[in-house]
Amino acid sequence: MIILIGYLGDALFRATRIPEILILMLIGIILVPLGHLVPDRYVEVLRLFAPLFGSIALVIIMFDGGRKIDFGSLTASALGLLMGLLDILLPMFVIALIMNYLFGWPYIYGAMLGTIVGETTAVVIVPVASRIKIPSDLYNLAVTEATFNSVVEILIFYLLLVLITGSSFTPQSYAKYVVDYLSVAVFMGLVVGFLWLFALNVLKGTRGYVATIGVAFLLYGVVDYLGGAAVVSILIFAMIIGNYRAIGQHLNLFIDIHEKDMEIVEGELEFIVRTFFFVFIGMIALLSFTYFIYSLVITMFLLLIRYIEVRAMIKKEYRGFVFSLLPRGLTVAVLSSILYSMGGTYFNDIFYLSFMVIILTNIIASAAISRSAHSLEKSIETGKESPSNGSSD
Repeated sequence: MIILIGYLGDALFRATRIPEILILMLIGIILVPLGHLVPDRYVEVLRLFAPLFGSIALVIIMFDGGRKIDFGSLTASALGLLMGLLDILLPMFVIALIMNYLFGWPYIYGAMLGTIVGETTAVVIVPVASRIKIPSDLYNLAVTEATFNSVVEILIFYLLLVLITGSSFTPQSYAKYVVDYLSVAVFMGLVVGFLWLFALNVLKGTRGYVATIGVAFLLYGVVDYLGGAAVVSILIFAMIIGNYRAIGQHLNLFIDIHEKDMEIVEGELEFIVRTFFFVFIGMIALLSFTYFIYSLVITMFLLLIRYIEVRAMIKKEYRGFVFSLLPRGLTVAVLSSILYSMGGTYFNDIFYLSFMVIILTNIIASAAISRSAHSLEKSIETGKESPSNGSSD
């Protein structure tokens, strides 16, 4: 049923250009909160599967994001990387202050909310950037930012979660825990990454791309069992796999991972996970005027942060388009669902507010992207024509 709903959402997106995220969440809302078409016992079954799908989603997001971080073009992508970092850090601090001042939230929970809703979704942004005729530097900026902010968001999320759930930590013990937490992950990611490159060098002509994704899931499980930061190990592993050509040249290895085939497998897994999460969130959503007002305030501040960030860092002709790349998506849904499954007043509030922010930012972005993309394409065409016009005068 979930897969059929996913294909329905994709078909409606192609027909109407309404973001697929909104369609899937609306289907979920119609099925349960509004229509009560799905019995509660089935919703509870889906709730049990949420942590499993959450782990799958995190592996896919981190593997895809890490694989696209090219060592050779880090300098060229510096602006996108910086914006991806600021996308998370600025909302983390601002939303923490706003939620404390306006609604009396503890700073740590406000910071967690700001971290979660700071991400801009590559699920929407990458297809949009691919479809529109834009300069390559702008495309690279958009893709790098959307990919990297998901990575930063997940890393900070887990560091904050450790701080929230480990109430007995002193500053010294927390620092020691974080070092241990990260060192296990970095060590395992490096070891497994390089060992797998050597294995791929031996396994020529096989379906190494399928096995590579399988190794990523196995690595996640082992590091999590050892008490390390599993998502960090996936990031390190993915960066090694993503740069296999450069590393292979230095190590005298001849590797062919069949990246296009790997992306197909990744895409199908992401399709199932994405469909599950957005329909699931719609099913368990709490339609509340209070949450709507809270999320509206949060969204307004997110827009203000985005405006300041873009105005300070992006050249004038690109600002409108880059500003419009603000929809929240899969990573927000996954991380807020993890908190929801843990329970607790603030964690539940973060989930419901994140749900509303996803809806609001996608509605705003769908209108803004269409308008700004048209203006950008027009200005680019004008720029191409202006030299010839100038020479004829």
